[in-house]
Amino acid sequence: MDLITIAIPAYNCEEYIDYAIQSVINQTYKNWELLLLDDGSTDGTLKKLKTYQTDNRIKVISDGLNKGLVFRLNQSIDLAHGQYYARMDADDIMSIHRIQYQIDFLMKHPTVDVVGSCAYTIDGRNNIKELIEYPTSPIPKPNYLCFLHPSVMGKTSWFRRNPYNEQYNRMEDIELWFRAAKNSIYKNLNIPLMFYRESGMPLAKKYIATQRSALRLAINGKKYGISHYEALKYGFMTIIKIVVCSILSVMGRMDLQIKLRRRKTSSFDSNEAMMQLQQSISTY
Repeated sequence: MDLITIAIPAYNCEEYIDYAIQSVINQTYKNWELLLLDDGSTDGTLKKLKTYQTDNRIKVISDGLNKGLVFRLNQSIDLAHGQYYARMDADDIMSIHRIQYQIDFLMKHPTVDVVGSCAYTIDGRNNIKELIEYPTSPIPKPNYLCFLHPSVMGKTSWFRRNPYNEQYNRMEDIELWFRAAKNSIYKNLNIPLMFYRESGMPLAKKYIATQRSALRLAINGKKYGISHYEALKYGFMTIIKIVVCSILSVMGRMDLQIKLRRRKTSSFDSNEAMMQLQQSISTY
């Protein structure tokens, strides 16, 4: 069995971090190392992380500094010992089969560099809301909904050749998919392997920062193989999103921002999905 490095950058997430870590511990695939990278948390996150160090597969990395997600992602890739690298966010939950399914796929398809999956969305109380889908097949070219970022696994060597770019804060994943597309093969599994948390209202400041990075990507579209038409269209839509977000923020109605999202959803068996979720976070 190949060693898989799983990385979870964490910042002020004490409310949900136990769920994320337990879902790694419960994986059916057991040959993994888990890197928990605290990004200078000011709550009880680091204290919780340290309680898991009794498992010799789990390593806590903390320097007391707040350097941001992109820095921690690249740091975790540098520290990885596994042949394959998987990531997730500190407030999400893995299906117990996630690592097994993705490593099986990558072993059977050695030309594929990165594989993601579909996901269930969950709220702050672990209620399952939607099943969201992502393009499968192989993906002929990247798009702005190429992957659910916390669902991806790929060759560690690929991530080292293609580090995340700190100039694209909050769009670092999409910039990476576009930048590496010419020499890469991407794929999504058409099954939900993640429980992706969407709770509370989006913060206007963070949302606008995301859209500014998106606008920078559109402006530099030629560099990323984005057609002039696509760049103009996406840049125009990004400006509209910034304006709408600013208006909703002034109105105190940022809750409407989530409702404006466009993505492909499917029907699902809620009882089966909840059973999978409970398996992922159960302690034994």
